[in-house]
Amino acid sequence: MENTIMKHIRRLFATSLFLIAIGCGINSVTKAELERVKSGDIITYRYQKDGKSWFYADRVTRVDGEKIFFNPSKSESTAGNDDRLKDFDTSRELSITKEELAAFDTEQGEERKVVIWIK
Repeated sequence: MENTIMKHIRRLFATSLFLIAIGCGINSVTKAELERVKSGDIITYRYQKDGKSWFYADRVTRVDGEKIFFNPSKSESTAGNDDRLKDFDTSRELSITKEELAAFDTEQGEERKVVIWIK
């Protein structure tokens, strides 16, 4: 009986470690992925505000050399899969350099802003 309990504990521990390792890789992108963004990509960011995680997105309209042009989302949300994030302000086209975007592979600033995925 004790041997069976120990097996279950080991299995639970191994499963927990596996899930933690997987979880650390979720919601992050690499510098290489950020450097390869192309027109049509949607870049979703996560940041901290008022003790909560918030999300917003940018849709890449074009890439010209080292500059990335995009339409920002009209809304932000506390859920990264909120459909409102896909509603972009097409009346504004903003830009960022590839180098500036690549910095968001890790959390930046007080808001801990980071790119979590590119679709």
